[in-house]
Amino acid sequence: MSKRLVWVSFDTIGRACLEAAAEVGAEVAGIVTLAGPIRPEVSGMCCFDDVADRFGAELIEARNVNDPDCVAAVRRLAPDTLWVVGWSQLLREELLAIPRRGTFGMHPTLLPRHRGRAPIPWAILTGLARTGVTLFEIPDATADSGAIVGQAQVDIAADETATTLYAKCATAHVELVREYFPLIASGTHPRLPQDPKRASHWPKRTPADGLIDWETRAEYLDVWVRAQTHPYPGAFTWLGDRRLVIWAARPESTGHRAPAGTVLAHRPDGVLVAAGAGALLIREASVDDRPPASGDELRDLLDVGAVLG
Repeated sequence: MSKRLVWVSFDTIGRACLEAAAEVGAEVAGIVTLAGPIRPEVSGMCCFDDVADRFGAELIEARNVNDPDCVAAVRRLAPDTLWVVGWSQLLREELLAIPRRGTFGMHPTLLPRHRGRAPIPWAILTGLARTGVTLFEIPDATADSGAIVGQAQVDIAADETATTLYAKCATAHVELVREYFPLIASGTHPRLPQDPKRASHWPKRTPADGLIDWETRAEYLDVWVRAQTHPYPGAFTWLGDRRLVIWAARPESTGHRAPAGTVLAHRPDGVLVAAGAGALLIREASVDDRPPASGDELRDLLDVGAVLG
């Protein structure tokens, strides 16, 4: 059995998967993660210090997993396998050559479809009815292209948010690790090559991509907000010189004639803002990195007649 591993991750899904691997027999020799403190702009970033202490694993903090010091530390630990779950950098050949039984990664789509970045926001933004999680081999520095070990399908509800889809995908990640780590350790895991003709790619998203265009129909602004809410940076607009991040909203059908972005009314359940067609009821928002506001606090932020954008 080849149970000795080094784990590469900086996020909460990666941490949950590491816990699951240990529960089914993994021997955790080392954990590569980002140096603290926790940065709110890094979606899902969490601490691994206590996990390393509990497993007696060496904690390796690295800005880049391919840095010579990090590669040397992983080589010294001599893992059977290397696992990358929740990490934004591609591993290069020098690092991939170290584990004698290979390197494994996970991606929250049904590969070969939707390789690339920001898969959870993109799944909602593009209107998918279902997505999934794929456990696959990483033979080289090409993103998300190795042989598939296992997959789990995840249905997307009509009112899905990034928060709820992230949680569903986290559960699917853990279930795949529980099922397939023992097979990988014994060398009996499946290997289904990906068909490159069926591959598609999603591009990287940055916080600036969340800017709201109020000329958009209210139904799609609702999707825009749901796709980018926690743990992501959020859909945002401008209230004068202040940045307003909208965390929760819903569309309303109304025949207003106000310019898009105009605050139309205060309601018991939020603040109604004119869209290109219909209106968006803002239910929770935050200004200038302050905690999210709702109710009276939100209504105090947005005067009727103010224009967002």
